[in-house]
Amino acid sequence: MAQAVKTHQSCPSCQHKDCLSVYDDGSTFCHSCNKTTREYLVLRTAETVQKERPFSSMSRIARGFPERGFSAETVKRYSVDVGGPEAPYQAKYPLFNVAGDHVGNKVRNPDKQFLFEGNVKEVGLFGRHAFPPGSARYVTVVEGQDDALAAYQMMGSKYPVVSVHSASTAARDVKRDFEYLNSFDNVVFAFDADEPGKKAAREAAAVGLPLHKIKILSMRKHKDANDYLLSRDAEAFTKEWWQAPAYRPDELRFGTELFDDVMERKDIFTVDTPWEGLNKKRAQLRLSEFIVVTADPGVGKTSFLKAIEHKLLTDPAVIEKEYGVGFLHLEESNGDTALGLLSIHNSQPYHLLPRDSWQEDELRSGFDSVLNNTRVVLWDHFGSNSVDAVLNKVRHMAALGCKYIVLDHLSIIVSDQSGDERKQLDEISTKLKTLCMELDICLIAVIHTNRAGQIRGTAGVEQLANIVVRLRRDKDEENEWRRNITSVSIEKNRFSGMSGPACHLWYNAETARLYELDEESSKIFRNGGSVNDTQKPF
Repeated sequence: MAQAVKTHQSCPSCQHKDCLSVYDDGSTFCHSCNKTTREYLVLRTAETVQKERPFSSMSRIARGFPERGFSAETVKRYSVDVGGPEAPYQAKYPLFNVAGDHVGNKVRNPDKQFLFEGNVKEVGLFGRHAFPPGSARYVTVVEGQDDALAAYQMMGSKYPVVSVHSASTAARDVKRDFEYLNSFDNVVFAFDADEPGKKAAREAAAVGLPLHKIKILSMRKHKDANDYLLSRDAEAFTKEWWQAPAYRPDELRFGTELFDDVMERKDIFTVDTPWEGLNKKRAQLRLSEFIVVTADPGVGKTSFLKAIEHKLLTDPAVIEKEYGVGFLHLEESNGDTALGLLSIHNSQPYHLLPRDSWQEDELRSGFDSVLNNTRVVLWDHFGSNSVDAVLNKVRHMAALGCKYIVLDHLSIIVSDQSGDERKQLDEISTKLKTLCMELDICLIAVIHTNRAGQIRGTAGVEQLANIVVRLRRDKDEENEWRRNITSVSIEKNRFSGMSGPACHLWYNAETARLYELDEESSKIFRNGGSVNDTQKPF
């Protein structure tokens, strides 16, 4: 329930004085022009808040809060400090980060004005400390701290209730605590009944949580949960909570309505690969597509992927859209992944060079150009490689802004499980394809072939993929130039239908890069010939 923290302010819209009220959730309302905004207080940075007031301790005495309708038991559950007769504050609401550390407080003063203590820049959902992850089937997310206590109390103190910090930050707050919310079987969004609250609920529900988990409660009788409590309408709130419908972002439509959609259809955002042969066959990187790269072990799939990853991290169009890249490299450490990308960027095979020969300035420059940003998200994966863990990380990466996710490789995931490998590959491939479409991401997955050159265990992966890229290389070839050439072919291309041989890539061990052979060199390779050092156009 939003509370006014400033009144009689000047309105920036109508220019009238003494008519604007500012609320603790970041919103404003002008009593002259009736305009509502959501961004006023959000502009106050955490640093400013911290300078205004240091982080103070909390009282351990649990008191009821009759002004808001809260019992002492409810106050104790949320560790709220309700001030006594001598206290200079009315209540302190503890704020915790996602690691579970108490980092700040939201303080309600007797004059009903609010201020913050401590470092509140990276706080998690309010109330998360009171309910361990996955501790119940349901978790409810409301729009304010008082609403959290109210909803919890009205539902018999049985179900976890947490709160975002304002409607304007709701989607960001949910993204920050994505894994916490995803640990529950059901997530009910119960935001305020005004238009900003309804909009915030839809935005929070759309951050990437599994659709079958999400419900949105539309309050019919009062504006928010605390109003229900103060009006003694707990029964009505509980009934509406149980009746909350499942969230459905898509609607059914008739074909007669689709012509405008056809004519207004925007061009599909497409990113070229680093190689013209693939691009000419329209085997590029498009959102909502599932791309499979397959080859025998040791052919060079990781080098192929890293070249694509480097392209995504440095492509101006991708950078402009602020699309992130997620890395799920299950056979190497994050440090090795980073070093490989820097090797490509600086054309230096760092993994082959003595450590004392590395140029720190050169590495720092490459790091700042490629990796030193929040568009890069890596999974520190040394732990569970279960199917559910991988799927949850894909969802979390998408929630953090990753539109391109690289999984290297599918084979290692199913090898960690027990049971039928074919069924497991079909299962995870189906779920990954569904995520691509649901989250509008491009996912590139590697899978090994068997001795017969077929995808190991099943043909289901190829059937589900939008594009299947096959890599071939003769690792036993005596000629070094030929031995370092990978043939790339397209075995499936749902977008364009163009398949077959695409290009030949030569790996230069001196620069750690893959170079596409020109037509003349490709012809020499196809005919069984080779070139000498002076003929290499690289």
